[in-house]
Amino acid sequence: MHAPIELTVPPAEPAPIPRQVARDLGLYVHIPFCVRKCPYCDFVTTPAGAATRAAYVDALCTEIATSPLAGAPVATVFFGGGTPSELEMVHLARIVATLRAHFTIDPAAEWSIECNPGTVGKDHLAGFRELGFTRISIGVQSFHDPHLARLGRIHTAADAEATVRWAAEVGFHSRNVDLMFGLPDQTLAEWEADLARLLELAPEHVSCYQLTIEEGTEFGRQARAGSLPPIDDELAAEMYEAADRTLAAAGYAWYEISNWARPGHLCRHNRRYWENEDCVGFGVSAASYVGGVRWSNVRQIGDYTRRIGRGASAIGAWERLTGTHAAGEALMLGLRTATGIDLPVLAARYGVSESIYESRVQRFVELGLLEREGTRIRLTSRGRLLANLVCAEFLA
Repeated sequence: MHAPIELTVPPAEPAPIPRQVARDLGLYVHIPFCVRKCPYCDFVTTPAGAATRAAYVDALCTEIATSPLAGAPVATVFFGGGTPSELEMVHLARIVATLRAHFTIDPAAEWSIECNPGTVGKDHLAGFRELGFTRISIGVQSFHDPHLARLGRIHTAADAEATVRWAAEVGFHSRNVDLMFGLPDQTLAEWEADLARLLELAPEHVSCYQLTIEEGTEFGRQARAGSLPPIDDELAAEMYEAADRTLAAAGYAWYEISNWARPGHLCRHNRRYWENEDCVGFGVSAASYVGGVRWSNVRQIGDYTRRIGRGASAIGAWERLTGTHAAGEALMLGLRTATGIDLPVLAARYGVSESIYESRVQRFVELGLLEREGTRIRLTSRGRLLANLVCAEFLA
């Protein structure tokens, strides 16, 4: 899933959360629990016992029920983590019921849940469908057991294949499979074999992410110590191009830097992030963006549950986005997508002059990283390989 831009500055005053939305909301629910933390993961996740889980769900449901935006219309719901499938079904059912009781959720809403192979059986997957989930995102990451072990995953390739198949058998008609490339000692041939096994399973949606080494993670420590092989950027680019070529030939359309889908199976929730639409997050570290105001909850589970328990706000930081700041972020997010950005529409939406971007746009066009189609700009194939570099220029 797309990770919203993180806020780290504590608020000097309460966040001015809007009480109304322009059209509708996407809701994100963060479940921070995992069997164990993977060495590359820098999200707020942790193993936890039954008491901690129960206390967290109590706080989460209270936050949902007391939201200033309760009653607003909702088009998408996404349970992410962590590993939402690690949470007991009774807790998931309670959270779902709380959402339904306090928001006006469209009967045709997209309900997504992340799960990891090795944490679910076919009965669990059937239970998710009974709760109303319509889309499932399965954290496969690799179909090679040695790479799964290196990544700290608890499942095997066989577990992964079974989970993807079971999801279809219990009625999930929209399945995403997450894969990672650029892994330590991974070869292009191994990656191509992963893609071949993926196509045999025929999920409706595919996400391919390059491994990134983040500070504060076990892989980050190994990299500093020199015990983790450095990422070969040229090989990683070849792997990305192989994924794009293979998936396109199999009928998947690329629509965002790391995402491909069959017709009718784009992730509607994540598309809201890329199009800068209103989204509200619940749970520890969850981020929200509504009406130009962005806020994020505190990042420690104990701090989160204590704050909610005493009736205080869980918001740890917030900011109001206006003018060039808001426009720059919208441009950066939109450039990640296949449709790109219509500059006059962007300028009108945020009250800025499109001329402020002209020199940067022209420079990237001349470098072959951006292309123009009328008033719209988008990344070229080469630009997609350098998307972070290009997009960052428009935040400056």
